[in-house]
Amino acid sequence: MKEEVILLNPDKLGYKDRGIMKWQGMILSEQKDYIRKMKAEAAKGDIQPKVEMTEEEIAEVLYNAYVTKLPVAIQAAILRNGLYYPDVIGMVLGFAQNKVVLNVRKSDGSNIEKRVTMDMIRNVELFDILKWNKKE
Repeated sequence: MKEEVILLNPDKLGYKDRGIMKWQGMILSEQKDYIRKMKAEAAKGDIQPKVEMTEEEIAEVLYNAYVTKLPVAIQAAILRNGLYYPDVIGMVLGFAQNKVVLNVRKSDGSNIEKRVTMDMIRNVELFDILKWNKKE
C-alpha cells in the first residue's frame, strides 16, 4: 500500500501573503532615519567659501535687513577641520556695540536669540523671505 503525502501550506489553504506590505511600517521608519542622516551629512559636506566682505559692507547689509525686516544668511569666518559651517539664517533684531542680535529659527520650529560679533562674519546676504517662511 502506497502512502500519499499531502503537504499543507498557507497558499493551498487560501492564505494570501501580503509580502512586503506587512513590513512596510518598519522599513519606512528605518528609511526616514537613514534619509535624515544622509541629509545631515550632506549639509555638513563641502560648503564653499563666499566672498569675504569688509566690515562696512557687512554693516550696510545688516542695517538694510533690519530696516526692511528681511532675513539674512550669515557665513561665519570660522573653519572646522578646514570646512566652513553652514550659514546661520535669521532676522536682525538689533545691534549692541560690536554685536548683532539675531532671531534664529531652529529645526523644530522654535526661535532662539543669538548674538554674533562683527568680526565672526565672513559674508552676509539677504535671504529669500519665501524660504524663511517655508512657503516655497
